[in-house]
Amino acid sequence: MMKIIGKSVQRVDASSKADGSIKYTDDLEFNGLHADVMRSSIAYGKILSIKYDANFDFSEFTIVDYKDIKGSNTNTILMDDQPFLVENIVRFIGEPIILLAHRSKEALLEVKKHISIEYKEYDALYTLQESQERKNIIFGEDNIYKSINTCKGKEPDFSTLNRLTRTYSTPHQEQLYLEPQSMIARYNDGEIKIIGSMQCPFYVESALEILTTKKIEIEQAPTGGAFGGKEDYPSLMAAFVYLLSEKSQEDVKLVYSRRDDIAYTTKRHPAQMQFSSYFDDAGKLYGLEIEIALDGGAYCTLTPVVQARTVLHIAGFYDCEYIKVTSNSYATNTPPNGAFRGFGAPQAIFAIERHIDDIAKKLSLSPIQVREINLPTEHSKSVTDAKIEEYKRVRAIFEKARIASNFDAKYIQKKSKSLTKSGIGMALFMHGGGFIGDGETVLASQVWLELYQDSRVEIKISSVEMGQGAMTVMPQIVADTLKIPIEFVSYHTPNTKEVANSGPTVSSRTVMIVGDLLRQAAKKLQSSLKNYSNISSYQNRVKVYLGEKPSKRFEAQYIKPKHLKWDEDKFYGNGYDGYSLACYVAEVDIDPVTYQVKVKEFYAYNDVGEVINPILAEGQVEGGVAQGIGYALYERIVYEQGRVKNSRLSDYIIPMAADLPKIEIGFLESDASAKGLGELPMDGPAAAIANAVSNALGVAIDSIPILPEDVEQLCR
Repeated sequence: MMKIIGKSVQRVDASSKADGSIKYTDDLEFNGLHADVMRSSIAYGKILSIKYDANFDFSEFTIVDYKDIKGSNTNTILMDDQPFLVENIVRFIGEPIILLAHRSKEALLEVKKHISIEYKEYDALYTLQESQERKNIIFGEDNIYKSINTCKGKEPDFSTLNRLTRTYSTPHQEQLYLEPQSMIARYNDGEIKIIGSMQCPFYVESALEILTTKKIEIEQAPTGGAFGGKEDYPSLMAAFVYLLSEKSQEDVKLVYSRRDDIAYTTKRHPAQMQFSSYFDDAGKLYGLEIEIALDGGAYCTLTPVVQARTVLHIAGFYDCEYIKVTSNSYATNTPPNGAFRGFGAPQAIFAIERHIDDIAKKLSLSPIQVREINLPTEHSKSVTDAKIEEYKRVRAIFEKARIASNFDAKYIQKKSKSLTKSGIGMALFMHGGGFIGDGETVLASQVWLELYQDSRVEIKISSVEMGQGAMTVMPQIVADTLKIPIEFVSYHTPNTKEVANSGPTVSSRTVMIVGDLLRQAAKKLQSSLKNYSNISSYQNRVKVYLGEKPSKRFEAQYIKPKHLKWDEDKFYGNGYDGYSLACYVAEVDIDPVTYQVKVKEFYAYNDVGEVINPILAEGQVEGGVAQGIGYALYERIVYEQGRVKNSRLSDYIIPMAADLPKIEIGFLESDASAKGLGELPMDGPAAAIANAVSNALGVAIDSIPILPEDVEQLCR
């Protein structure tokens, strides 16, 4: 039978998305109450009073505040610091205080005018620097959510080496999924079911357990993009509609406007990273001392694990005997920051890849020479003192991109006689797949395959389709293992009452971790059916095997490979089950009049092991590169005294199709096992583009986005 893995099978949801028949949360049949949120208007302070206009009729409105919460008012993620609804102290502009519901959306806009909140304002911390300087203490004793420090290798004799110290910074970035945050509560005789746009149904279930003793059914609706923005935030959305539904005893729907979504939901963590490097005249690294600071925002959310990934990626896979990293994440009075595609790695990759180019500039060497002399060997160890098993793959992907882009010649010939300045830049990087350290062991993910009398196999997992193609790729893995047509395998949006907890759809783990578990479960099924040579004999074997039974379940659960070791206290060992690798090259032109940077050519070479679906894989790369170009050149969240000033698509600028270059995409299938791809393409573009701009202008680029006004300043 034909092999299915490696084939560009058409997306199973392609036709429904093309003809518009797919129903996202706001498209679902609904005849209940619409919801809205009354939010804080100050960044930091105490609520003194909440007053309801005595001359306004509130009788048709459902109103919920923290006093209506029967359980604990705690949205537990990694810490118990964030309430569902403010009780006393507000910590950022837009923090939820009161929930409102009514049959009319217009009435919700009106009722807000008749509720007034009086505050006593405190001195807020609006920036990472203010938090570091402790102008006020807003969290703990020092504003620090988490400190992660690690050191590997023996400190070299610095006196014989060159030294370079530079600081790099990266900004907030908005996920900007097409479908805004959306959630529905269905009320039925005291039972409430939650349906909505989400990445992690069991996260939502866990978050709501603190509100009630009942087990709440959670179902993912078709989700119009997420990029990490729907990892932890939907737990808040679900709590809001649940509380309103419980009080009103009706269905409740909450759909954010684009303005509210941009202004109040989580963003990518801003980062500041200081590098001090020690190297010889050939550019060989002997020491790296790195300080990392992340802006976590007003609540911890997922900050410590984002921080951990930043540390794990901060030195890349370069060969360096001594690496010392100190890192802290800080509280500020801005909306909490959370997950975004790359999850701390894009910040780290921007810094290390820019620094490699800065070393080359200091020594008057090509950045190719400096990268080449520092490529890992069989003896190299990572920042967490783990052997870099991928050293051959790193060299192979580096050489492939170098040759395909003709980098050496273009770098030498970059000087143009035209007024338009041009440049070329490279980023060589990796991305760890799955949860950090022992995270996958703690998750203990499970998968179920259900075999039915009609020979159909149903995938029952909590991993979701959010645009990345999981609903197609996972059936490909199962069908290929069983040697049956993909039409015999089904996979639907998950419901927590019906599927195994395969963990969250995050961290480039869906194919690598969950896909491998599905392969294991499919092998068990195959073994149970014994021998079959074609689809007809398969169907006969199913009937014989099931007999009178309507179905049979086959399961698999994650078990940590024995060779992986991790010490959380020392932050030592194998950070991940496996790594994807990439080498990206950007060519840019800079307009001498408008100072706009245009990416004219882009080469994206990736090593993700076995590619399950080539067309979908290329789509992932194209999308990631587009987001990376936005991160590098366009996207800037403007905060003024803690308030987002550009919360509309008219003033939060992202690249359009016309702004994107030709992207040459390649895959090196160096490994038979599939690695994560979802986040990898987001990690490298900003670094490659910044290196190209630096090359074009002959000056260092220490921060992004690189806006025209920044280029103008650099050209002076």
